Order: sequence, then structure tokens, then C-alpha cells
Amino acid sequence: MATQTTTPTPENALSSNELPQVKESGNLASVEATKSPEKIVEIIEPQKEKAPAVAPAVQSVSQAKDSPSPVAVKSEDLQQIEKILSVGLDDLYQSLSEIRKSEFKQKGEETARAVERLMKSAKIKVGKIVKLIVDWLKMIPGVNKFFLEQESKIKADRLLEYKQDKEEGKI
Repeated sequence: MATQTTTPTPENALSSNELPQVKESGNLASVEATKSPEKIVEIIEPQKEKAPAVAPAVQSVSQAKDSPSPVAVKSEDLQQIEKILSVGLDDLYQSLSEIRKSEFKQKGEETARAVERLMKSAKIKVGKIVKLIVDWLKMIPGVNKFFLEQESKIKADRLLEYKQDKEEGKI
């Protein structure tokens, strides 16, 4: 069945008696064609030509999802918190496998964001900050739990010093 795509013009437009008749019965509507299927196809074809104009926009949105998202801009506080948390961990980080490095880095960034939220509150809960840091450092295999406690308390103290210096205007 060969169909031609034509744009509607006054010459090739169907008369009102050639258009399909719509009959409504209850909630359902049925279409009765008074002419051949080719005529109906010619009516529908111009509408299909408009559809590809929408498709590229949809494709660009789906391509945007597949592409890596832009890196969020980190606040100055978050950068300082990450710097404080990473002090002294270079050797341990380098000894990790590539998979563990990415997991450790991601968990460290999550910890830094959580610490930043806690430090913005009026009352800082040092115990929660220490627990977050301990949970993050537990990802390092073969590390003594006393080392974890000691490092997390040192890092928490440095974070509190940073906040105090910032509030006093030293930073």
C-alpha cells in the first residue's frame, strides 16, 4: 500500500461528507470511515510530520541524563572541612585499591557535608561529629580502633577550632 504525504491545501482537502464520522455511545466513541483508508492516512500524515520536531528535544534531554552531571560548587567551609578531614591520611589512602579509593572518597565527601550541616547549627554536637569521622575511617582496612578514636577526636578538635576562628573573624 503506497501512501503519499501531502500537506493539506484547499484543493486536496476532504469535503465534510468524506471525513470520518464520529458516533458517540455512552462513554465510548467510534469512528466510521466513509471513504477509503488511503484518504484517512492522508489526513493523519501531516500530523506525523510534526512529531519529529518534538523528538530531538526529547533526545537531547535523554542525552543530558547520560552525560556526567557538572560538579557542584563547594562552599569555602566544605572545602576547609574536607581539608581538615584529609590531613594525615595520604599514605593510608594511597595504599587502598582503586575501588576502595573511590568508595572512601565518596564516603569522605558525605561525611564532610554532614559535618558542615552539624557545624552550622547553633549548638555543635561533638559526639555526632566524632561518630561520623569514626564511621568514615572504619573503611580503611586493618586500622586499630584506638587509632580511629584518636584521629577522629583530633579532627573534631581541629574542626571546632576552625569554626571558632571563623566566628571571631580570624579567617
